[in-house]
Amino acid sequence: MKNNLLVGQISDTHFVSNNKKLFDQHDTYQRLLDTVRTCNQLKNKPDFYILSGDLIHDDESYYKEFFEICKNLERPIYPMMGNHDKRDFLKKYIQPELVDEHGYLNYTIKSNSLDVICLDTAIEDKIEGTLNHTSMQWLEKELKNNIEKPIIIFMHHPPIEIGSILFDHIKCNNGEDFINLISQYKNVSDVIFGHVHCVFKTVINEIEFSSCPSASIQYPIDAKSEKNLNLDNQGYIKLIHFIEGKIIKKDLEIK
Repeated sequence: MKNNLLVGQISDTHFVSNNKKLFDQHDTYQRLLDTVRTCNQLKNKPDFYILSGDLIHDDESYYKEFFEICKNLERPIYPMMGNHDKRDFLKKYIQPELVDEHGYLNYTIKSNSLDVICLDTAIEDKIEGTLNHTSMQWLEKELKNNIEKPIIIFMHHPPIEIGSILFDHIKCNNGEDFINLISQYKNVSDVIFGHVHCVFKTVINEIEFSSCPSASIQYPIDAKSEKNLNLDNQGYIKLIHFIEGKIIKKDLEIK
């Protein structure tokens, strides 16, 4: 693989079947079609796509149609777990090497320029997330085995509060332990998460923590309540370009 790398990220699609709508309002079936078309029209196409969780919305029967549509993407895809996903059913549609020895979707995508680590933070049938003991052990081993190349980490749940009343109580519940671990490795440059349906970034211990906005709908980060929410129906994909040792990120509107 070439030294420069372009990664596409698609998050929180919340896909439902063609005859349904998310929350009886949002056509996430058509939005996935639009997402794939937008990706395929890119002049510079990513080397691969990270699908960073909440692929479907609660019903495992949606996976078949979801992955049929994703086959039209012109690059490899790497699915991740979100809180609305169903781990045992999702594993039927992905490569076995993306599942660790304990059955979680923890894996590393290696390239000449940098390594991409994808973490499983989902607790089945819970909204909040965690990095369980075996996943933390797996991560520590991966970090120890790679201290040369830059590392980007993807996870569904944020390990930090972002200032959102709607999402801060359902983040990764042991984010502090996670940050303490990765901060020991100076080659970890970025942590990118989904889940929050908005744009956010901050720097902690010289590591940038940022969100990927949803491909389906956005929640106002400053919303004070779940009542009468004015949701933004614009969807986005994220492009992460590693070039000449630097990481450049861009949120791109889905047309």
